[in-house]
Amino acid sequence: MTTAGLEFLSLHPFVRQGVVDRVRGAIVGGALGDAIGLYTEFLTGEASRAAYPEGQFRLTSPVTELVNDGHRNKFTKGSWTDDTDHALLIILSYLHHNGHQPAASDLALRLRFWCEQGLRCLDRMPMGLGQTVGRVVFDADFLADPTATAYRHWAKGNYKAAPNGSLMRTAPLGVLCIDKTAEETFATAAEFSAITHADPRCVVSCCLVSGLVRGILRGEVMDENDVDEFIEQSLEWAEAWVGRRRGESAGVEPDLDREEFCKNVRARGFEELRLDDMRVMGYVYKALGAGVLVLRLGMRCHPLRARYIPSAAQETRAGAGSANLFERLISTLILQGGDADTNACVAASLLGALLGYSNLPPHWRDGMTHSAWLLEKCDVLCDVVRIFGGDPGYKGSSDPDTRVDGGKGVLTKEELDARDKAFMDVYMARAQEKVRSESGKGKGWMGKVFGSI
Repeated sequence: MTTAGLEFLSLHPFVRQGVVDRVRGAIVGGALGDAIGLYTEFLTGEASRAAYPEGQFRLTSPVTELVNDGHRNKFTKGSWTDDTDHALLIILSYLHHNGHQPAASDLALRLRFWCEQGLRCLDRMPMGLGQTVGRVVFDADFLADPTATAYRHWAKGNYKAAPNGSLMRTAPLGVLCIDKTAEETFATAAEFSAITHADPRCVVSCCLVSGLVRGILRGEVMDENDVDEFIEQSLEWAEAWVGRRRGESAGVEPDLDREEFCKNVRARGFEELRLDDMRVMGYVYKALGAGVLVLRLGMRCHPLRARYIPSAAQETRAGAGSANLFERLISTLILQGGDADTNACVAASLLGALLGYSNLPPHWRDGMTHSAWLLEKCDVLCDVVRIFGGDPGYKGSSDPDTRVDGGKGVLTKEELDARDKAFMDVYMARAQEKVRSESGKGKGWMGKVFGSI
């Protein structure tokens, strides 16, 4: 069993400062990975490097332009995608209930609302909805029993689907469970995964990432040996969880394949993960493997020499460029292509927890849309989780942002139609801009028509 409670925060004057910095780093870092990953999402590695030959990105002026294509035209540069939206649903739910035990049933309600209305507190549309989440969430039985609904859809698909949609939202659970044992964190992560993604590969991935975030914040995960221990702990816990869930269906639901799991979480380089394999790029072990590899690389370049000294203080002593390290590792990752925003969201949450908010690159951090709002939510989360100490001064149930509708009410059909029309106007304008741009390159009428698809 691992330790629990928050007594460790009083072990040294630097501890609270360091943990707050790492909480901010995990949450804001994940959003940054998501926003930067959009630049190459669904591209091959070769196409990614051709589109951004310098291999560098900026969210502050001069902002790096997104490739003008049918996917990226749906988004605004500098913004995160559905990955961060769904992670925020967990945070906002927890805040709204004033820090009571996280409830997967409330996340289910918020997911259904998001799929229909978007993230209302920030007026964000529900862009990037995955197939698995869409099928499960819009099932008529979802709100009555989300876990059983997700399992039924998984079984209907012959127990094969294991996409990354629950992994992309799981990192905040490591913050919410900072005062819990690793085993309690695994249980929470499994519960939150299973409402949409029932496959054990999705569950064990969520257990590991949530557990690593928690372990880094608590000073229990400092090097690769600690990472390997958590890998084994999460796998053993998930295997037992599968056995308990299987019950009468023994021999039907597949076991976890240890060899496949370990192959991905012990990858020595990005080339082993083949992240841009278009047939399986959304496979949960791709994002998990990328995240663990980036964390390992970060630990090799930025070893934690003291358990509770803030990362920024260690950097000052060592003269290391941790902001450059975050940028270099995440940029290298997204230039592999594939499901780059999810891969980078998971990896940057882990790396951000390791390095801290103070070591995120300013030309990313300061240019991301809604960055100030997100940082404020990180700080009230630290208050509610009691990292600051004492009783929380913030009451989430009184914050309109934390309501399911963001305090702005439910959009009517007419309002939704008007929003969709405004979106399509912008989308088509960007597509036409591409046609005009390519028409000057001598592509002829076929290039004008098909080049924008």
